[in-house]
Amino acid sequence: MYSVLETHKGRVVSRYNLIREAQLTELSDRRCDALISAIRGHLGSDRIVTVRRRGWMLTD
Repeated sequence: MYSVLETHKGRVVSRYNLIREAQLTELSDRRCDALISAIRGHLGSDRIVTVRRRGWMLTD
């Protein structure tokens, strides 16, 4: 999932596109959110921005 965010750095990626591009089509919405939370734990909470009702964006 991080690689998809890195590819689209500075642009909002929706949950649907994140799951599709990461080829994790069996992933539930809750599990996707948990993975984003885990990535935030490693990178720092300010690196991934939640854009309400649109998705997430990786910042510099």
